[in-house]
Amino acid sequence: MRADELIARVRLPRARGDLRSYYRKVGTRRAQAISKVCLAATASTSDGRLESVRVAVGSVAPTVVRCRRTEELLRGRKVGEVPTKSARETLSQEIAPIDDIRSTRDYRLRVAANLLEEFLSSLR
Repeated sequence: MRADELIARVRLPRARGDLRSYYRKVGTRRAQAISKVCLAATASTSDGRLESVRVAVGSVAPTVVRCRRTEELLRGRKVGEVPTKSARETLSQEIAPIDDIRSTRDYRLRVAANLLEEFLSSLR
């Protein structure tokens, strides 16, 4: 984009077939724009296995983090046999939250891992 351009809209295609999406923002209140942690994820399955997985976490680093190692760990696994503990640990190694006025590092690590687990549970 040029300096004088502005994004007027973003159009996203509707989810097709077996694509599942998840988004969750955790904050002090819904009206507040600043989140403590947010997680967005998508997954598609084929023959009961995770075929394509994307995981991104916000408010846990200077910019949004795409968790590629977590995605790789999950890809190819049977939906009901995902190693949740390993996925939580891998995600926690990929993010770098800080302590600030809104929340603590430990809280953000725990919430991000909990949101990932909630996403994985929603795929069953």
